[in-house]
Amino acid sequence: MEPTNDELLKGLADGPLTQHGFSDKLKKRIGANVEIQVDKQKKWMPWIGGICTSLVLAALFLTVDWQGSVSQDTAGVPGGETILREVPASTVLSNDNDIFRVHSAMLIGLRKDHLPAGDNPEYSTYRTLLLAEDQGKLSKVAEGDGILMPYKTDFTKITPQSQVSSNEEYRMLKSSLTSDVNKSMALTLKPAKPLRFSEKLLFAGNRYLSISQTSRQKQQGKEVQSEYVWVKDLQDLSQTKPQSALAPARDPHVSLSKLYADPVQSSWKTDNNIDTQVLDSTALSARPLIEDGESWAIVRNQGEWVPKLASYSSSVEQGVNQYQLREVPLKLPTSVVSYDRLTVEWKDILKVHPDAKDAFSSPNDEMVGVVSDREIVVYPLEGQLIPMPLLSVSLTPDESVVMIQWAVDEPFIEAWKKKGRQLLGK
Repeated sequence: MEPTNDELLKGLADGPLTQHGFSDKLKKRIGANVEIQVDKQKKWMPWIGGICTSLVLAALFLTVDWQGSVSQDTAGVPGGETILREVPASTVLSNDNDIFRVHSAMLIGLRKDHLPAGDNPEYSTYRTLLLAEDQGKLSKVAEGDGILMPYKTDFTKITPQSQVSSNEEYRMLKSSLTSDVNKSMALTLKPAKPLRFSEKLLFAGNRYLSISQTSRQKQQGKEVQSEYVWVKDLQDLSQTKPQSALAPARDPHVSLSKLYADPVQSSWKTDNNIDTQVLDSTALSARPLIEDGESWAIVRNQGEWVPKLASYSSSVEQGVNQYQLREVPLKLPTSVVSYDRLTVEWKDILKVHPDAKDAFSSPNDEMVGVVSDREIVVYPLEGQLIPMPLLSVSLTPDESVVMIQWAVDEPFIEAWKKKGRQLLGK
């Protein structure tokens, strides 16, 4: 008796494969699908053969150069060999994806950076994709503006909000529970005024956000742009005020010592003296300096989220005061990233997708998403990466991943699909 889909899936769920390559059951299933396609084609073979023969004879009669000239396609190739050009895997979508049924859903948050143009300063916009099974295949179930992040038993929507005065604009990230999403402030995509203060999202997950801030203010009669980076609790966004531009270190944030506790401080504590000036609104006197471990970021690093510590210097070059990120020997706790494990070796990913720059795999080890500059391609996983794309999503230039969240059990998957369509749109 031939195995059913449910039997095959049950077999896959028993644990990791014990052999290399496809299992005997999967080979048999694929072979059966091939035979069905061959039987369908056989019915048309006599007719197609006759038609093709006639067309070939006519083409030869009309196009053959009876003087024995060399075809341009084979010119310069030894022996007149035909050149076969490999078709990128990302452009070949399998027509037999029903073999690989998915039992998980993913929310992918993307940030697009709009570079400065003329008088318009740099700014960022965001969108969220919900990928899940729909009608038996992995599909883009919903897509919409902003970052839709699972939060406790509900969702929160993170969007940039704007406050405009007579000659300047403050642009900050705000969060709203889904019940209040419709009450969010409307936002014009392009800044209407020069930006005095702006925030950019680097990471979103569970209850934490990694944010970079850019502040522009006068120092000794000269305009200086200062950049900072912080990790915040989601609830900290409601406490961020435009005055943060004047004292960023006083803005609510989560330090490394608070997240990891004191015993691990020796692994990242250095002699780095951070002497960035933090000015108040009335004088140019320096505020207390940012302590080591207060300013850090969560960034994407080829298959995982990693913490990096920010280092500052007092020298202001060309009117810009910037930070530099350096690695620390720490792994992010599950309170920050509940799942962040790549189950495929990077060399195997590059064999399938040579221009890959990032990748992520599902908690149930059934699929892998590969990120390049132009797209996200999802491949099935059965002990190894199978080069039969389930879905491809296009990316625009300067667009990067800031969130990857998973649902792998019912009724959560169906709840995500329902809520995603409602809050993001199809």
